[in-house]
Amino acid sequence: MKKLLMLAVSILTAAMLAGVSVAADAPAAAPEKSTKKMAAAPMMTMGEVTAVTPGKSVEVKDEKGKTHKFSISKKTKIEGDLKVGAKVDVTSSGHSAKEIKVAGGAAAPAAPAAPAPKN
Repeated sequence: MKKLLMLAVSILTAAMLAGVSVAADAPAAAPEKSTKKMAAAPMMTMGEVTAVTPGKSVEVKDEKGKTHKFSISKKTKIEGDLKVGAKVDVTSSGHSAKEIKVAGGAAAPAAPAAPAPKN
């Protein structure tokens, strides 16, 4: 009977120690998840293009007068004619532009006027 009691106490002690070590490891994993979520959040910047280096970077001056520089890669989606003076909306992850939308774009050329009928 004593052997059975000692075996039960040993098993319970081992189970409690294992539970404590698992609980101690759990909080260490939580900060990694929150860091990844913050890094993955896209940012939106609206403003006027002040400089363009084709295929490399674009600088945008926002409404508050602050200049932001974004890198452009092959994966960057550009909608419209990106040039100095254009109004743009930039979706970025850090300093890397993911999408650039040019507001308005160039106006469509007017159709040539029809010749006036001769009387």
